[in-house]
Amino acid sequence: MSLRGAFPTGSIRAARLTFFLPVLLAGGVWAQSIVGRISGTVTDQTNAVVSGATVTITNEATKVSRTLKTDANGFYVATALPVGVYTVSVEQAGFKRAAKTGNNLVADGRVTADFVLQVGEVSATIEVVEAAGESVNLVSGEVGRVIDTNQVQDLALNGRNYMQLVSLIPGVVLLDEDQLALTTSLSITQQTVNGNRGNTNYLSVDGGSNMDSGSNGSQINNVGIDFIREVNIKSSNFSAEFGRNSGASINVVTRGGGDQFHGGLLEFFRNDKLDAKHRFAPLKGPLRFNDFGWNLGGPIKRGKIFFFGGQEYKRIRRVTDPVRRTVPTNAELSGDFNPRANNINFPGTSERFPNRTIPASMIAADGRALANAYNAMKSLASFYSDTPTANNIIHQMRNPFAWRQDIARIDYKVNDVNNFYFRYIHDHYNLIEPYGTFFSSNLPMTPTQRNRPGYGLQLTHTWMPRGNMVNEFKINSSWNGQRIPMVGDYWKRSTYGFVFPQLFNNGWYDTDGMPEIDVSGFANLRGPRNALMSPTTDIQFMETFTYIRGRHTSKFGFTVIRNRKDQNGRPEYAGYINYSSSGNTRTTGTSLADALLGNFRQYREASADPVGFFRFTSLEGFVTDTWKVTRRLSLEMGVRWQRNLPTYTQANNITNFIPDLYDPKQAVTVTPAGIIVPGSGNVYNGLIRAGDGVPAKQAGRVPAASGTEINKIPAGAPRGLYNPQLLWAPRFSFAWAPFNNNKTAVRGGFGLFYDKPEGNLIFPMVNYAPWISLVSYENGNISNPSGGTASALSPIGNIDAIDPRLQVPYTMSASFGIQRELPKGLFMEVSYVTNNGRHLIRQPDINQVPFETLYTIRALPSNVRPADNAMRPYLGFSTIRQRMSDATSNYHSLQVYGARRKGRFMVTTSYTFSKVLTDASSNSDNPENPYDRHYSYGPASFDRSHVLVVTYNYQIPMRRFRNTVLKKALVGWGLSGITRAQSGAPNTITANTSIGGRRADYLGGPVLVPKAERGPNSYTNKAAFAPAANDRRGTAGPGIVRGPGLYTWDLSLRKQFGFGKRESKRFQFQADAFNFWNRVNYRGLDNNWSSVSFGTLSTAGPPRNIQLALRFNF
Repeated sequence: MSLRGAFPTGSIRAARLTFFLPVLLAGGVWAQSIVGRISGTVTDQTNAVVSGATVTITNEATKVSRTLKTDANGFYVATALPVGVYTVSVEQAGFKRAAKTGNNLVADGRVTADFVLQVGEVSATIEVVEAAGESVNLVSGEVGRVIDTNQVQDLALNGRNYMQLVSLIPGVVLLDEDQLALTTSLSITQQTVNGNRGNTNYLSVDGGSNMDSGSNGSQINNVGIDFIREVNIKSSNFSAEFGRNSGASINVVTRGGGDQFHGGLLEFFRNDKLDAKHRFAPLKGPLRFNDFGWNLGGPIKRGKIFFFGGQEYKRIRRVTDPVRRTVPTNAELSGDFNPRANNINFPGTSERFPNRTIPASMIAADGRALANAYNAMKSLASFYSDTPTANNIIHQMRNPFAWRQDIARIDYKVNDVNNFYFRYIHDHYNLIEPYGTFFSSNLPMTPTQRNRPGYGLQLTHTWMPRGNMVNEFKINSSWNGQRIPMVGDYWKRSTYGFVFPQLFNNGWYDTDGMPEIDVSGFANLRGPRNALMSPTTDIQFMETFTYIRGRHTSKFGFTVIRNRKDQNGRPEYAGYINYSSSGNTRTTGTSLADALLGNFRQYREASADPVGFFRFTSLEGFVTDTWKVTRRLSLEMGVRWQRNLPTYTQANNITNFIPDLYDPKQAVTVTPAGIIVPGSGNVYNGLIRAGDGVPAKQAGRVPAASGTEINKIPAGAPRGLYNPQLLWAPRFSFAWAPFNNNKTAVRGGFGLFYDKPEGNLIFPMVNYAPWISLVSYENGNISNPSGGTASALSPIGNIDAIDPRLQVPYTMSASFGIQRELPKGLFMEVSYVTNNGRHLIRQPDINQVPFETLYTIRALPSNVRPADNAMRPYLGFSTIRQRMSDATSNYHSLQVYGARRKGRFMVTTSYTFSKVLTDASSNSDNPENPYDRHYSYGPASFDRSHVLVVTYNYQIPMRRFRNTVLKKALVGWGLSGITRAQSGAPNTITANTSIGGRRADYLGGPVLVPKAERGPNSYTNKAAFAPAANDRRGTAGPGIVRGPGLYTWDLSLRKQFGFGKRESKRFQFQADAFNFWNRVNYRGLDNNWSSVSFGTLSTAGPPRNIQLALRFNF
C-alpha cells in the first residue's frame, strides 16, 4: 500500500506534522533509538565561553559532516547522529583550530566533547585522539552498557548468538549455560536483568520491535553476529523515550556501509570428535556444526549513498542431551508382573491372577497397541535395561537445525536536511524437535518440525528543517509465519494398532492422531497435540521530534503498533486416557495391568481444535527534556504515556470464569465420587463470553457460533477479558561532575516502567465452552469409552481464567552510582540498583479444596472418602487457575563494572551482588497456598547471589616487528575469552503426604551434605527435612537449598595473516574452546524428599566443546 495514499493530498511532510502535533500531547514510544548526540562547551584558556564558534562533526567512516554554531553560553549539541566514530572540530577567529578524533557514538549515546581553545591562527590545529573506549556519562543517570563491534565479533560464542552478549553486563543472570541450545530456541528468557522476569525484556533491531508478543519470550529475527555493529542494553533509569516492557531494553544496531569497501567471508565448524563426552551420556552424541556466510559494505555514491548486505547459514546435525525415563519391561508388557512382584487382581475384585500374569487372551487390542508403543520407543533408545528399575531407558535423538539469514541495508543522505535509511532482514529457522514443541512428551514419539520464517523491514526518514530541530519518522514491520507440523509416524494411532472409537473424530490436525496416555509410574505417551499454527505480524509507526533551545534538548514522540496472531488452541482433540489404580473401580491394583486390559480411570476428548484470531493495538508516547543546568550538572526529566489495550479475538470466541458471577443457588450437584448429576444445575455457572457476541462477519470462522450451547453462556465480558488502562510513567535522572576535568560523574535516578502482558494469558480461552465440547468419562473400558460413567460433559474440568480486575504489571526502578575515568584507559563504575515489582501476574488455583477440608477428608477411610471435585468452592469445575496481578518482587544489588576498552589489550569485569525476593517467579506460578501469598515469599527462581563475568581480548599488533620472519611468526596472534562464575539456583524442598505433594518441614542443621561428600549422587542433606504433618503447612522456606554454582572459561585463540597494500586484506584462523577446563556444572536437583533419588543431581551443562573457524576480511 502506498504511504502517500494514507495522508490527505498535499505535502507529505505537512500531513505528517498535522498528524504528529496533536498526538504529542499524548506522547510515549517503544522504539530503541539508533542515533545519538554529541554535545559540549567551548571555552578559552581563561575559562570564558566562546560563542559563535563553528563546530564540525564528521563521521569517520562515511565522511558525512554536520556543521553548527555554539550558543551564547558556548554550548553546542548535535542530535540524531547515526552510530559511529566521529571527529569533532572547532574553529573561531583568533584561536587555533581544535579537533578530537575517535569519539565513539553508540545508539542513544550521549558523548561529551568539551574544548578549551588556544589563542593563535586558525590554520594551526591542535588534535586530540580520543580512543573509542568507555567514557563518563555526563548527561543522564541511566544504567546500561554497550557491547561494541570488537566484543561482538572477537569473543568466543557457542552457536554465535548475540543474546549471549547480554549476560556480560552487571545485573544480568544467565539461567541456561547451554548456549548452543539457546541458539536453536529463539528464546530471550534465559537472561534476567536486575531482578525482572525473563519475559519482561524488550528486544528491538535498529529501534524497531523484534518480539513475538504471544509469549514476550522469543524474537522474530536473530541477527547474525557479523551483521551487528553493537548491542545496546539499557537496564535501569533510562529515558522516557524507551519502554514497552518493564525490564531491560535491548537494541541491536545493524552494520552499515562506509566510504570504503569492506567485506568478509567466514566458516565456523564444530565436530563431536573434538568435544568431551557429556557427564551423563552413555555415548558421545554425534555433532556437526557449520556456520558460513559473507558480508559486503561500501559506497554506491561516495558521501551520499552507502550499502551493506550479507548472508549467513547455520547447519547443526546433532542429538539431544540424554533423557532418562522409566518404561515397562518386556515381561510386563506381555502381562507378566513377576519381575516387579506386583500382585494383580481380576478387575474390581480381590481374586488374583495366577502367577501374577494376565493371560494373553485377556489383553485388549488397545493394550497390545500400548505395548507396541513402548516397544517402539525402546527401539529408538541409546540405552535400555530390561529390569524393573527407575530411569531404565535413555534417549539421545536426532535434533537437526537449519537457519539462513539475508540482510540488506541502504543509507542515503539526500542533502543536509533529509536522510533516508532502509533495512531488510529475512531468516528462515527450521528445527526438528524429537519430543515436540512447547508441549514436550516424555518419549520421542511426537517429533515436530518448527518451521519459522521471519521478516523485518524498516524505513526511516530524518528531516532537519533547522539546525535546532530534528524530526524522525519510522515504519517498522516484523512478522513470522510459524508452522509446527508433526513429522514421521510415531504420533499416529495406526502405527501401533489402536482401535478404540474416538467420540468426535474431527481433530484439527489428523484423525489418525495418538491419544495422550498416562500410565501411573511410567513415562507418558503423547500424540499430535504439539501441532501448532501461530503466524504473527507487527506493524509499527514511530515519530520523534527533537527541539534544542539553549541548554534544553527536548524530545517528543509517539508510536502506534498493530499486532495480529492466529493460533490454534490445542486441546485434547485426539483423546486423553488416564490409567491409574487410584479411584479406579475396575482396577487390578496395578496401573499398567489396567492399561493392558483397557480399564481406564478417566477418558477425555475435545470436539475440535479451535482457532483464535488474536489482535491488539497499542498507543504510546513520551515527552522528555535534557537540561544542562550548569557545565557540571545535567538533569533528564520525562514522562511516558501508554494506552494499554488487551489482546482480544476478532470473533470474540473466548470464555472466562468470573467468581463474582458464580451463583451457589445454580450450582450443579456433585456426587461424593466427584461426578456431576445430569440436569442438577447450571454447568456453565460463572462463565461469560467476550464482547457482545460473535460478529456476523466472523461467524463463518467459528463453527460453534451457530451451535445450541452458545446462548447458554451470557456475553458481555471485555473483549480482552480485562479493561483497557491509561498509564503514566514518570522518569528522572541526573549526572553531576564534581570536578572540572569531567573524569568523574555522580549519577542516579528513578522511574516507573510498565509491562505489556503476554498473549499467552488469553490464548487458552478459546478451548472452553461453548466453542468446543469436552466429554469426560470415569471408570470404563477403552474399547467403548462412552460406556464409562459420564463426568462433566461441559465445560472442561480444568480451566484457566483471567481476573477481570487485572492490573498492568510495573516496576519501580532506582539507582545511584559513581563513574570514574582512570589512567591508562581504565574505567570504573559502582552502582546501587533496586527494582520493586508490583501487580505482577501469577496463576493460583482458586478452586483448590480448602486445606482444612482436604486434611479432614483425606483422613477418612478410602471407601467413604469424597473426591476432591465434590468439595471444591466452585462445584462443576476442577482446577481454575486464574491469572491475578497481586504478586510483588523486591530486588537490591551492588553492581561493579570495570573496563579497559582501548589499545591492544581490552578487558571488562562485571560483578553483581544481589537478592531478589518474590511471591511469584512467573506468570504461571501456581502456589501451594493460594490464600496466603506470604507463604510463597522467598528467593525468586532466578535469584543468584553472586555473578562475576570477565571478558578479555589481547591482540599483538601487525607491525610490531621489522624482521619479516619474526613478523610472520609472532604477530597477528590474539587471545580472547569469557570467564563466568555464578551462584546456584534456589530450590524448594517438597514431600509426598496423604494430602498431596507440598513443602516439607525443616528440622534444622545444614541443608547440604558435607563438602567432602558432595557430588551428583549426594548433595542435599535428607536428615534436615521431613514431611510436614497433615494438619499444617511445611516449615521449610521456599528456595531453602542452593544448587551447584556455574563456572566456565570460554577461550578463543586467533591468528591473522595480513597481505596487500597496508595489509588491508587478512585471513584469520580461530580456535574456540567452550568450558575450556571441562568442568562438570551439575544441575537437575531432585527436591522431592519422598523420592528415592532425593538430593541427587540428574544432569549437567555442556562439556568442553571445540570450534574452529577461518575468516577472510578486507
